Amino acid sequence: MNNKSNILKSPTGMKAYLPRIALELKELEQMIMDNFSLWGYQPVLTPTVEYLEALKLGMGDALEKGLYKFIDYEGNILVLRPEMTAPIARCIAASLNEIRLPLRVSYCASVFRYEEPQAGKNREFYQLGIELLGAGDAAADAEAIILAIESLKKAGLEDFNLDIGHVGYLNGLIAELGLTEEMEYAIKAYLNKRDLVGLNNYLAGLELEGKEILEELPLLRGPVEVLEKARRLADNRLSHAALDNLQQIYNYVADYGFLDYITFDLGLIRGFDYYTGVVFEGFTGGLGYNLCGGGRYDHLLERYCSVEIPAIGFALGLERIRLALKNQKKSMRQEKEKKLLIYNEDDGKLARLAFRLARVLREKGIVTVMVPRSQIEEEYPPADRWEEMASTGRVDEVYYIKDGETLLIKELLTGQEKSIQLVGSWEEKIWENW
Repeated sequence: MNNKSNILKSPTGMKAYLPRIALELKELEQMIMDNFSLWGYQPVLTPTVEYLEALKLGMGDALEKGLYKFIDYEGNILVLRPEMTAPIARCIAASLNEIRLPLRVSYCASVFRYEEPQAGKNREFYQLGIELLGAGDAAADAEAIILAIESLKKAGLEDFNLDIGHVGYLNGLIAELGLTEEMEYAIKAYLNKRDLVGLNNYLAGLELEGKEILEELPLLRGPVEVLEKARRLADNRLSHAALDNLQQIYNYVADYGFLDYITFDLGLIRGFDYYTGVVFEGFTGGLGYNLCGGGRYDHLLERYCSVEIPAIGFALGLERIRLALKNQKKSMRQEKEKKLLIYNEDDGKLARLAFRLARVLREKGIVTVMVPRSQIEEEYPPADRWEEMASTGRVDEVYYIKDGETLLIKELLTGQEKSIQLVGSWEEKIWENW
């Protein structure tokens, strides 16, 4: 049934952004994507829609309840992509004969999850990220973590932190203690939700020797010294190998000078079941959710192509970064100041000359907006016309062709005026007198 009250609304949890906010988001996007390119990452594009069976093969059931599903005219079940890692893995797996590893790719894309909308958690949101495929060592892990930190810094953030964990540490404890699959699932669910009360209550009800180690797990958070404490608690190779990996990452991050931005958290596992090694999340004060998240997934591509290809990546939340900047009172890049070129629409010759002048200005990268004189006279009263233009339209100069030969220029901030003759080969000479 049609609901006329929805005609002017965006769907719940999805937003339309008008120029001011859209410009801020696009500027952030450009800064971060430029930083990705400095590390050798090249952009990829994937379909907005995926086959459900392909997505579940990569992601498992992690987001099953939050998927937007529909059926096409051929009877296929399709979903709007809820994240980018699995779709990129599928695309790479389908094109292995066309690429060389290691491969560095980046993206900026909208993703969709059906969840309760709140500040910074919409049903459609924008992610930027990278995937480093074909590299399985600690240097690749450190590269992803350092790049995540550097990208947040390039965006203008200062007060933030990355929590770094490793799923291998918990998996080693699970094997050491001989936990059942049911126990493993429950413990990971509590950790993923950071429900420490629920975890302790669950462990209290288990007849399990050595469960004290699992009770300590959420407390293993802090500087690098935490790794040694964690090593004393675990007595298995898998957990110790995970700690060795984290120590190597620490050394790389120290060499890069970013130690102030990292904390180790051995209780961090993240939600997707494709993670196999280091995992990390970025946080800042004032937001109840992470700014970024990522980790190593060495078997995800194997699910699609039966070839084991180590990989690591992360995603940044674009709208969340903007909210964090606003909370930290950071100024964001604004719209370029523009020139207003007023022309007399009643004089065809002058109007054509104005179009030529606008072309010359734009070729030099000058933002030029053409406005008929009648519109200016209607919108701005003579008494405060120039002040209104400067304050509301980010206009710093006004141009007006007076008589077919003279260009009048008024600087709105200073009130100064000058003129330039538009005669002869003025397109080349105009900059001499600018």
